[in-house]
Amino acid sequence: MIWLPLYALFYAVVTLYWARLSARANGDYQTFFSAAHGLSPWISALVLAGASISGWAALAGTEEIGRHGFGLAVLLQAGIALALPGVVFFKRIWLLGQRLRVSSLAELLRAYWQSEFLTAFSAIVAVLFAVAFAGLQMSALSRLVQLLGGGAVSHEMAAALIGLMLFAYVAIGGMRAVGYLGALQALFAVAAIIGLAGFSLIGIGGFAALNAGLAKIAADPATASRFVVAGIVQFTAGVGKEAAAGHEGTALANLSFAFALMGLQASPMALKVVLSTSSPRGFAAGQTWVMAGAFGAVMALCMAIIGAGELIDPARGVAGLLAGLSPWFSAWLFIGLLAGVQLMSGLALLSAGESLVRHVYKPIFHNALSRRDTVTITRVVIGILALISVFMQVLTPVALSLLASLALPLAFQLWTPLLGMTWLRWITRPGAVTGVGFGIAGVVLTEPLGIAVLSSFGLDLPWGRNPWTIHSAAWGFAANAAVTLLVSAFTQRRGLGEEGEEARRFLFDQLRSSPRVRALRSTAWSVSLAWMFLAVGPGLVFGNFAFVGLDGQWVLGMPSLWGWSLMMWVAGLGLVWFLSYKMEMASPLAMVIPAYSPRPRLRPVQTADERARRRNTFMIAIAIGFSIAVVTALSFGRH
Repeated sequence: MIWLPLYALFYAVVTLYWARLSARANGDYQTFFSAAHGLSPWISALVLAGASISGWAALAGTEEIGRHGFGLAVLLQAGIALALPGVVFFKRIWLLGQRLRVSSLAELLRAYWQSEFLTAFSAIVAVLFAVAFAGLQMSALSRLVQLLGGGAVSHEMAAALIGLMLFAYVAIGGMRAVGYLGALQALFAVAAIIGLAGFSLIGIGGFAALNAGLAKIAADPATASRFVVAGIVQFTAGVGKEAAAGHEGTALANLSFAFALMGLQASPMALKVVLSTSSPRGFAAGQTWVMAGAFGAVMALCMAIIGAGELIDPARGVAGLLAGLSPWFSAWLFIGLLAGVQLMSGLALLSAGESLVRHVYKPIFHNALSRRDTVTITRVVIGILALISVFMQVLTPVALSLLASLALPLAFQLWTPLLGMTWLRWITRPGAVTGVGFGIAGVVLTEPLGIAVLSSFGLDLPWGRNPWTIHSAAWGFAANAAVTLLVSAFTQRRGLGEEGEEARRFLFDQLRSSPRVRALRSTAWSVSLAWMFLAVGPGLVFGNFAFVGLDGQWVLGMPSLWGWSLMMWVAGLGLVWFLSYKMEMASPLAMVIPAYSPRPRLRPVQTADERARRRNTFMIAIAIGFSIAVVTALSFGRH
């Protein structure tokens, strides 16, 4: 309790000082939301990679391997799975943002699709990331503080202090603070994960000793299933209804979880960084060498080593490693983990606050709100969201976990409108909107929250979570894609709005494929599908025995599935490079993009309507709050 408060104080001082410098550069409010679209490409690359990987990899990823083994091998391919959406979307989304002069996903969806539903849905996804997904990771950090401090600092106090520090620098510095401080936070987080992996190896006795311990576990028939994929699919009713044979880690479970991970790069917080970047020159290098290369190696090696150490000895998880090191070094590693989680949390809070105020409240309830007042209200909303997250960490951890599980699969449902904007011109507005609606239903009905809500009304579904061992992200997207395809086929005559038509024309005129790209198109499809099949799809079952000798021993001296995953990571890195550069999907682009100026329109006076909307919304909020309070009181009284 000497080193940890000392380092935490130093980290807080540096963070607040940087936030103050950012506020001055912002002019306090002029460039609060997007840093004047001036984030340098290498800053954006580090922020995107750090926010996407660092926090949950060190906490949830290592814990998953430590408890259940290597059956969910897609975790080791997370760097590739997260880089591929960036290759597909980032360059084209940036071009659309520059043409329409927008700075967030919600703003882009409104301008292109003219859909209030999609705008509101993106705001809900942003709130889920800010409150629940980030809150779950901050809660894990709070428990680490309680453990390292020997109980001197309670979980509640630690959660409050971490939340206060997070709110302070985000509310003060805005996107500029989140971006430039985030680059340092990403480096600190990676250094902490590498440090933990190194000390895990040293404590076990080296890489040979680690694999010897894993071989001992694999020799026990009761635990041998921890090193294999449990078949391609198991037609079970889902968690809570029917248990899978062995474990839930089938090939389709891996593939569908990869889809969930890909939702992170389509989330409002990731695209907020993309739209705040000054140039697209760094997208190819960022996705290839930073996300898939450096951070992918951290996932495939360091996270796996920490998890494998915990698999051998449950006391050697992240918490055990930190507790067993020298206090000064343990505190330094904890600050690195804190930096990684706060990077993602700060970005999520800023995106959620902007979405709620600029893109929901202001257009509907107060269109005449000035920019200064918009920033002020956004800061208040960021504080409220941070406070809600802290309260849920302390008072309702189960509800926090249920909401957090919705963030990634719901974000993946945004793929259809994003594909419609960037690649698939045949997707129509009714198709995109209706498809997302069905995708939301598919996710909610295969997640514990939706199942529990329906059960409370007396409707018991015949399945549980992840039926057929398929993640809710895939169930939702199956419904999403099918409905989008069907509705778009019947609504081809319906055009987009003026801005959407202009954006579509501009994008497809500027990015015409070169002859070389057209010649390589079939090759690109082939290698991409082959990698998906072998690395995260049904071909994963080959990893069960690919590096197992005739005598049943591991040929590489390490679990066959781990060796297979490392080989697929190398192949995936080559795939990302090929798509980024050779297929020019994320290659550098040097061109001047003039802003599009829509035809001037007369704006009707909406003061009375906005006042009525505010009054009605306030009354509805009171009624909902009262209903929740009554239901809660009756529920507790019944027991």
